[in-house]
Amino acid sequence: MTFRFLVLAFLTAVFTAGLPRAAAQTTQATDPAEHPAAKVVEEYLAMIITRQWKKSADIVDEKSMEVLHQDYVARTEKARTMDEEESMVRRVGKSTIKEVAAMKPREFYAAFHEGLQVSYKVEDAKLDLIRKTITMKVLSVAQETERLAHVLVRAKYSTGEADIERLELVSLLKNGEKWQVALNEQAPKAKAIEGAAGGDKPADAVSPVKPSVDPVKPVKPAKPAPAKPKTR
Repeated sequence: MTFRFLVLAFLTAVFTAGLPRAAAQTTQATDPAEHPAAKVVEEYLAMIITRQWKKSADIVDEKSMEVLHQDYVARTEKARTMDEEESMVRRVGKSTIKEVAAMKPREFYAAFHEGLQVSYKVEDAKLDLIRKTITMKVLSVAQETERLAHVLVRAKYSTGEADIERLELVSLLKNGEKWQVALNEQAPKAKAIEGAAGGDKPADAVSPVKPSVDPVKPVKPAKPAPAKPKTR
């Protein structure tokens, strides 16, 4: 009887001793908005929503801009028709695929996004209103590794015609002491398995970034054009 009492007392002491520590962990939960990567995301989203593409390039990972550029050149070279190829070339302000390929990653990044701005013009007064009304709430920060983090943000603003809400997931890489936006960390990745059927062939390429959408006037999906042979 004495032995059973001692065991019960010991287990009770262990359980109650753990309670204060559990409560302390709950009350000391870190605010995700305080994470240094979250602050970069807020700055980045504010710039892309108000179309400050050149400025936003300052906080984008250089390698991810290179991948974006290389992917665009490859897709342009595989365009189904001459009209489609010309449209893709002109979208970034160039006349030939060779000129597109010769662009610097930062130059291409800005031109790639400014192509939407040309198609969907927005008055300066409307952009100014967006800047004045935009608010952001960092919902969570998932740090996958020491150098890779994913930040979920709810952004709200007014265009004067409508109140807009966007849920954004942005990935970042830590380069040195700086967190920078990584454009291709959310893309599916495929790696051939050695010994598997077809494993000796390179995996099919996957677009490194999701299609860019205008933050003020989203692009409506276009009907696919019938494929036509390219002629030179």
